[in-house]
Parts: sequence; C-alpha cells; structure tokens
Amino acid sequence: MRNEKNETRGGNKVDGGFYLNRKTWDLVTVNGKKGVLPGNPDNLFLKVPTVAMLAVAPVLGATLVVFLPFVGFVLFAVAGFRKVAGLDKTAKAAEPARETR
Repeated sequence: MRNEKNETRGGNKVDGGFYLNRKTWDLVTVNGKKGVLPGNPDNLFLKVPTVAMLAVAPVLGATLVVFLPFVGFVLFAVAGFRKVAGLDKTAKAAEPARETR
C-alpha cells in the first residue's frame, strides 16, 4: 500500500529534506525550507525522514568500509589469474622487428 502523502513528482516545489528517486534510486537533498525536485514529472520521489537518514548513513558507510577492500582483493586476484592464464593482451610485449638480407 502506498503512502501518497510522502510521494511527489520531479519538478514540484517541496519542503527541504531527503528524497529518494524511486526509478533510479538516487538520493536527492533539497536544501533550505523549500526547493524544487530535479527531473521531469515521470520521476517519482519518496520523502525520507531525517531521523531515518541519520540511522541509515552510518550503516551504509560501514558497509562501504568493509566491502571496498574485498573488491580490491578480487580485482587483484582476477588480474593475476588473467596474466598467468595468458589472457592479458597488454602483458605481451611487441617483438622487435628483424632485419632480413
């Protein structure tokens, strides 16, 4: 069931706060007491309470801090595997030209 009170469309004038674009999952901040949401009327925004943002922000930050090193390890392992398997085209040096007489 939708709460139509917290939903609004792009281009509308709204109160300041945090708005989540339901189509692209972008988080938009409207500064000040009033502002205009970006985009066209096809974009549907959901107002996110400030207290919820204060609770979710540290969790998202901690997830990034924990997840980012694993991404680095995986990329390092994939690059090493590609080099060992001979799939890395940039690792092959160009052979020097040979003179023929």
